[in-house]
Amino acid sequence: MQQNINTIKQWIKNRKSTFSGGLVTGGRIDDRIIEEILENAVWAPTHGLVQAWEFIVFADFGVNTFFKEQQRIYQETTSKEKFNDAKFQKFTEKSDRVSHVIAIIVRRDPKKRFPKQEDIVSVACALQNIYLSIQEYGIGGYLSTGDICYTQLMRNFLGLGADDECLGFFILGVPDKNYVRPERKRKPAKEKTEWIRS
Repeated sequence: MQQNINTIKQWIKNRKSTFSGGLVTGGRIDDRIIEEILENAVWAPTHGLVQAWEFIVFADFGVNTFFKEQQRIYQETTSKEKFNDAKFQKFTEKSDRVSHVIAIIVRRDPKKRFPKQEDIVSVACALQNIYLSIQEYGIGGYLSTGDICYTQLMRNFLGLGADDECLGFFILGVPDKNYVRPERKRKPAKEKTEWIRS
């Protein structure tokens, strides 16, 4: 039993983000592995079996389409004073290193049987399943969010309804073995925990 507990602890603590700079240029992941990872994702908790998750996978030339759309939205939503040429160019550089992009969508239960927060929490759990899975497959990746993710322009691009949400984009690629990752830190749980006994 203790061995199993230690294994679970290690799985959770080894979960990490590998950003696009830590991915190999031109590296590609087999689509079948992406399908397996998404099968793992759907075993998240879901109240009433709503299963509010939906995944839009950009692969092959779709990756270029995705990053060009990000460039377009950045250009349209950023003032001249705040526009950053280096940031704009970075979208193109990312497309050379990224194998797949998965848009993580919350498709709201049409019957609205439960509060929206429950659908969001459920999809966030599916997202954690993706994080844990890529570790086992030896894939590099991270969840990308930010202003562009939440714009109406991006919502239109993804075909979201009024009640749907995009939680972010899971960027995936082949990790560079020479990439030096910053040390990960967490405050101990006891610093964030209150116990009430009466």
